[in-house]
Amino acid sequence: MTITPTTPLPAKADARNRAARTFVQGLITDLLIAVLPVLYEAVSGWDGAFTREYWTVVGISVLKTIGIAAISYVMRLQRTPPGNPAT
Repeated sequence: MTITPTTPLPAKADARNRAARTFVQGLITDLLIAVLPVLYEAVSGWDGAFTREYWTVVGISVLKTIGIAAISYVMRLQRTPPGNPAT
């Protein structure tokens, strides 16, 4: 089996790709942050899920994900990975 190298993406396309991947990975984490208290409530009878504080934590977590994805995009435009020409 021969592996052939692919042509690197232009910088903006690569930055969008990386930001999108980072966003999806962050949303997976946010989903866990949102679901774990609900599962805990189901098992233990705790009544802390779906309170104002719960939604505040979920909202802050999603905002964090958006911020990290934006930083990922900007950092890729500023720093070219080795072997990928800046275009």
